[in-house]
Formats: sequence, C-alpha cells, structure tokens
Amino acid sequence: MKNQKLPLAITTLILTILLSSAYMIKGHRTQTPEQKPAAASYKWTGAWQPSRISAEDGITALDIKIGKFINLPKEELAQVIFNVNNRFPGSKSWAFWAVGDMSGLTPGHNGLTEAQHEAYLNYMDLLGVAVFLEIFPSKKTSTNILTEIDRWLGKFKHHPSVAGFGIDLEYYEKASDAAAKTWDDKIKSYNPAYRLFIRHYDPGFMPPTYRGKGDLIFVDFASEATVEDLSKGFAAWANRFAPTACAFQIGYPADEDGMNGSNTLGWWKLKNPVTDWGNMILAQIKNPKQELGLIWVTAKSAKTYHQSWDLTRGAKLPKAKK
Repeated sequence: MKNQKLPLAITTLILTILLSSAYMIKGHRTQTPEQKPAAASYKWTGAWQPSRISAEDGITALDIKIGKFINLPKEELAQVIFNVNNRFPGSKSWAFWAVGDMSGLTPGHNGLTEAQHEAYLNYMDLLGVAVFLEIFPSKKTSTNILTEIDRWLGKFKHHPSVAGFGIDLEYYEKASDAAAKTWDDKIKSYNPAYRLFIRHYDPGFMPPTYRGKGDLIFVDFASEATVEDLSKGFAAWANRFAPTACAFQIGYPADEDGMNGSNTLGWWKLKNPVTDWGNMILAQIKNPKQELGLIWVTAKSAKTYHQSWDLTRGAKLPKAKK
C-alpha cells in the first residue's frame, strides 16, 4: 500500500469538497440567477390627456403653482405619451383620457370637443395606445356616474384603443364596495375586457374589499411634497393593496420645484425625471408580480431654468396600424 495513489476522480472530488467548505466558512454564498430577487416593473406607461404646463419661477400660491391644462394637437399628445413610454422598454403605452365637464376642477378647463375626441381617438387606435376614459364626478353637481359611463362609452366604445374607464374621486366621496361593483358591472356590460380604475390620494377612498374579477386598478395621484416622500407614499399604496393593480400619477407642476418655490428642490433636479422617479418607486415595491402603471402629467415647463423640458417632441412612435 506504500506510495499507492488515489484514483484521479476521487482526488478531484475530495479537493472540490474541501474548497467548497472553505469558501462557505468564510461567509460566502453562491447565488444562481434564479435566486436573485425579481424586480417590479411597469405594465403600462404614458401620460394624461389633457397635459399640463407648469407655472413660472418662484410661485408658492398653490392655485397657480399647479399649472394649467393644455389641449395639445393629437400629434404632440402622442409625443408626450411615447416620450414617457419609451423610457420603460417592455411596457404598454396608455393614457388617462378626460371626458365630460371639467369646469369644476382646479384649475378649470375646457376639454376637447366630441369631434376632437373622435379624431384624437382615431389616432390612438392607429398607434395602439390603451385609453382609459375618465370622469370627475362632484357632490356639488350630484353627478350620476352610471349615466356618465353610458354617455361616454356609448359614444366611444367603437374605438379599439378604449381599454377601460376611470373615476376620479377628489370631488366626490369614498367608493363603497357596492358602488364600485355597480360601476364595474356597468363598464363591463359594454365590454367584459374593460377595466375600471379608481383614483384618489387617500387609500381610504378605495373600496374596502371589492376587487371584482381581480382587474381593478387603484390610482394614487398624491402631490405637493418632496420626490422622496411622494415615492415612499406611492410604494406604500401599492404594497398596501397588493396584489391589486396600482398606478401612480406623477410629475405634477406643483412638484417640479419646491413647495416654497425653490429651484433647489423638485423633480426637475433629477437627471432623467420620468425614468429616475419611476424607478425610485419600483425599487420600493414588494410584490414583483403586481401590475403597475405610470402616468406623467407635465408636458412643458414655464420655468426659466427648465425650458428644455418639452415632451411634445423627440419620441419614437410605433408604426401606425392600418
């Protein structure tokens, strides 16, 4: 037995075990790609119709600081939508599409005419944008939401771009389970594939338990704080309602600079505001499988130090469908 060598295969096996044990003792852990935590991503990205232009420098009066609505030509509106969408490869382009009376909003606005809606939606059909018609019910005017759903889906349901309907609750009341079911059922009576979104910045305004077919979308449009604080709030919203789909409406004029009018704060300070802010939120989402959406608001800036902010040009649009 003297000087007898172990078979090569056994020697190799022993060395491999010893090396692996030593590596683990030092606190190292091997990690395969499958072990890495999955990251959240956006299913939909796009913009609001109408868009907004921000106020001038140094404004602190909120009614002015929130900017003005603008009705862009349909080609420029498409640029805004895809300038946001291009920043998140793999996401689907979408738009929240205001219809009906907007005079009671702050700021008030004269929206598109019905003829303009038709022309714009025809264009969105060609570009494959998913459009969610939206209304702004008010307790002051006793808005009948079901009547408004019938009115607008009755007019525009023939557009393949229309993917659902949204209800903004800022001027209304909390959504009860019964109310949310009634709205959802009405929308799906036009097309079972239509989805309902409900929007507010207070999670208490969302229906307590109703989730329908599991395809509701809860939209948070919080504003008037720092980018960091708003991001935490958006992520908390999504984490609270997971696995329900959630969306974040960001990039308001009020948040472009500081609430005190300081140009040392705000989303304009980010290197790439849409991408950087959107990713800041994603990094805090716990459920990587949750459906998430992003809507950007400010298309143009009136700040002297931010004149380059103009989303109405430079986007890559998809080839129009025939």
